[in-house]
Amino acid sequence: MPGNEKLPFARPDLSDREFEAVRAVMESGWITSGPETDLFEKEFADFVGAADGAALNSATAALHLGLVALGIGPGDVVLVPAFTFTATAEVVSRTGAVPVLLDVDRKSYLLTPDIVAEFLRGCRGSDGKLTCDQGVVKAIICVHYGGRVCDLDGLFSLCQSHGLELLQDAAHSFPARDGAGYVGRRGPVTAFSFYATKNMTTGEGGMITGDRPELIEKIRRLRLHGIATPAHRRAGWHYDVVEQGYKYNLSDIASAIGRVQLQRSLEMWEKRKAIHERYQKAFSSVPGLRPCPEQTGSAHHLYTLEISGDSGLGRDEFVAEMEKRKVGTGLHFIPLYRMTYYQQKYGLDPNRFPGCEAIFASIVSLPIYSAMSESDCSRVIDAVLDSIAAVQRGPQG
Repeated sequence: MPGNEKLPFARPDLSDREFEAVRAVMESGWITSGPETDLFEKEFADFVGAADGAALNSATAALHLGLVALGIGPGDVVLVPAFTFTATAEVVSRTGAVPVLLDVDRKSYLLTPDIVAEFLRGCRGSDGKLTCDQGVVKAIICVHYGGRVCDLDGLFSLCQSHGLELLQDAAHSFPARDGAGYVGRRGPVTAFSFYATKNMTTGEGGMITGDRPELIEKIRRLRLHGIATPAHRRAGWHYDVVEQGYKYNLSDIASAIGRVQLQRSLEMWEKRKAIHERYQKAFSSVPGLRPCPEQTGSAHHLYTLEISGDSGLGRDEFVAEMEKRKVGTGLHFIPLYRMTYYQQKYGLDPNRFPGCEAIFASIVSLPIYSAMSESDCSRVIDAVLDSIAAVQRGPQG
C-alpha cells in the first residue's frame, strides 16, 4: 500500500476462491440457507472437534440462542466480564435475565475463576441455588479476549461445583487452541463470529458449537422461526412451527464464503502469528509500551499495546500521532459500565472494576490481519516508534 494512503485497522482476506464459491451458489438458484450451510456447519464443527454446530447470522445470535436453549430467562442472572463488546451482555437482557458485570484480570484482560469465585462467595445458597441481589445465578459467559483463551478447566470446574452453565464468547478466538484441541469442542455453547474484521469472515455471520447435539438441534429450529424442517429438506409444501423462534439463519452465499475461509484459516492464522511476533520483537524493549500479553495457542485476533506515562504521551495522544501517520488503530474495549445505557440502567461505580479501568486507560489496538503485507507491518512498527520519538523530541526536535 502506498505510504500516502491510510493503512486501515482491518481488511478482509478474500481470494479468487471465495468469489468462485459465491458464483457457484448464485448459479445454483438456491441462495438462502440450504445445502451449502449444512456443509459449512458440519465442516466447522469437525474442524474444532465439536459434537455439532449450527450456522447463524452473527455471534450475537449464537449467544442469544444458546441462552434461550439453556432455559435462561426472567429472574436469572448471568455473569459477564465488563471488558467486552456490548453484545455479550445485551443478549442476556434479551432473555429477560440480568447481566451482572465482573472485573477482569489486569494482566491477561480475561475473566478468571478467581474473580468469579470471589463473586460467588458473596451469594446466598439455598435449595441448590445461588442467589445474589439481582436474582438466581444460572450461567457465566467468558470472553476469549483478543484470541487468548480463558482458564476453561478452572471455569468448568467452578460451574460444575455450583450447578452453573458456561457459555464461551469466542468471537475473537478462531482458531485458538485450548490445550490439546481447538476452542469450541468443550461445553454446551461456544459462539464464533465471522464479521468482516474477524480471522475468517462471511461478511456477517456466526457459528455455535457444542457438546450437546440435542441443544444444537434445538438452536437449528430456533434460528428459523421454530420451524421443524427447513425448506430445502422438505418433500412437499407442508411445514410445522413447533416452538417460538427467531430469524437468525445464515445464507448459502455467506456459507460458501465461510467454507473457503475455513479451508484457508490456518494459513491466514500463520500470517497473523508472524505479524504478532514482529510486533513483539519491535516493542518489547520500548519504555512506556506494554506489548500484547502472550499465550500459546492464541488466535492472534487483536494486537494490543498499553501506553504508559513513561512513553511521554497518553493513549489518546498516541492515537492522534498514529492518525497523523495514516495508520488506523482501534480501542477494544470501552468497559460496558462506562456506556450511557449501562450507566443509566445499572449505575455501576467504575471503582468496582480496577482491572478494567487500568486497562482501558492505556490500551490501543494495532492493525493485524492476514491481508497485511510485510511492508504494511513495517509501516505500523515505524509509525509506533516514530510517534513515541516525536513526543520525546518535543516541538523543537
